[in-house]
Amino acid sequence: MTIQKINPIGWANLIAMATAIFAFLGILLFMLFGGILGGLMGGDAAMLGEMMGGGAIALILGPIIYGVVTWIFTIIFALIMNLCLKLIGGLKIEVSE
Repeated sequence: MTIQKINPIGWANLIAMATAIFAFLGILLFMLFGGILGGLMGGDAAMLGEMMGGGAIALILGPIIYGVVTWIFTIIFALIMNLCLKLIGGLKIEVSE
């Protein structure tokens, strides 16, 4: 089986969605541990977490921004990959049933 070309839009959609999910989970973990540690430290550390809204804005906007930026760069990568696949005659892979 030989890969001759990949669909840039489909590839970008897949990678951007996976990146957005990982960004959401990473920011969520950062918020949880940051809130716990900030609360334990008290003083200015706890106040900073409250000023930032507990990271709720980052939890909403972070995955969206990561997803959009990843989508753009994946489109560029896929176009370059298609050019390379054309130049080398495709990529041979082995698949078992």
